[in-house]
Amino acid sequence: MKARVNWPIFTQTNLDSGELTMLGSVIHNFSEPGEYLGTVLLKDETVGRFNLTVDEGCPTVQANIDLATLHKPEPAQCKDDPQKRYVVNPKGYAVFYVSKGKGGYSVVVGKIQNKGESKLAFNSRELGEGDMFAVTMIRPGIYSVLNEKNDAKAEITVRYPKIGKVPYRPPNPVTINCTGKRLTPNKIDIQPAQGQVYKIQTPSRIKIELIKPIDGASEEKQPRTRKAKKQK
Repeated sequence: MKARVNWPIFTQTNLDSGELTMLGSVIHNFSEPGEYLGTVLLKDETVGRFNLTVDEGCPTVQANIDLATLHKPEPAQCKDDPQKRYVVNPKGYAVFYVSKGKGGYSVVVGKIQNKGESKLAFNSRELGEGDMFAVTMIRPGIYSVLNEKNDAKAEITVRYPKIGKVPYRPPNPVTINCTGKRLTPNKIDIQPAQGQVYKIQTPSRIKIELIKPIDGASEEKQPRTRKAKKQK
């Protein structure tokens, strides 16, 4: 039996909070009790829907919503097809993530009103105050970070792992605050698979792009070899 490898984890080097892949997730609090309808988008195409109930009597404080499994072929998106339902406490969070594939998903959630109409409650393409964008990067390198909504910038260096006697364990996640015109800190130094959590306090769309790969040799000073003297 062959083990299945999630190759996108190792090949993806660019991340976007508005186009989620396996390396990033978005966390949002729906504080108002009620019924919500979510739409899953791949680029600009609707590929799935789900229902979310925010209930004060529910003990669940985290609803994990896998956008990849909600992706259905077009014939299955008819109105009569039963939609996945999630329930969460208003003090809890909905976590939108991608479990497989190349991703590129966004999600729009509306709160259902008395007349059956939907009022926009959340759009992952523009994160707002209180939202979080959680990221894990595997490929060592230097990355640029941009908040597309206000041009705030930062730089991340993902170091090459050092092989030792003890199995490698990523350090605890680092926190980056998105405020006003700044990303704080704006210089971030982390290890492979060490998490980053972007805490949103201003309208944001976070884009991360690899600008310079790092391999093992580039992190260590290589010994210089002397050229052999020519024999006369």
